[in-house]
Amino acid sequence: MKLGKRSKTLSLFGSVAAAGALAIGAAPAHADSGSAWYAASLCGSGYRPLDSFNVGDSGRATSSIYLSYNGGWDCVVTLKDIHVGTPTWTDATIGTDENNMNPDPGNYSYYAGPVYAYAPGTCIWWGGGDGDTGVYVEGPDHCN
Repeated sequence: MKLGKRSKTLSLFGSVAAAGALAIGAAPAHADSGSAWYAASLCGSGYRPLDSFNVGDSGRATSSIYLSYNGGWDCVVTLKDIHVGTPTWTDATIGTDENNMNPDPGNYSYYAGPVYAYAPGTCIWWGGGDGDTGVYVEGPDHCN
């Protein structure tokens, strides 16, 4: 598995860095808004879409990572864009410190997460990925 960090500086992150090498490629694009509302609904009542990005190779998204927000709580869900319905390795992760993330890795058929962080007034690190691309993390981000 490849690991990477989509942030202000590109480098390996925290406790999962030992699992693989840095993934370097084109910056992930933003995911679509209809799926963002679906991902927010997976977080629970009252969550609204805040941010998103796609991961993939050669311009093809393999997973879409969604960040949602509700009253101080941030939530991440990774929706699979390929291999949907087949259990494959997928991850969603979030934290207030890049070295102390709350991941949800596993063999999932449709999505990983939701994972949560209570982070009013502080920055978060958030991301996800799949077995085809590795895990990408954005941060520090949404620092208000």
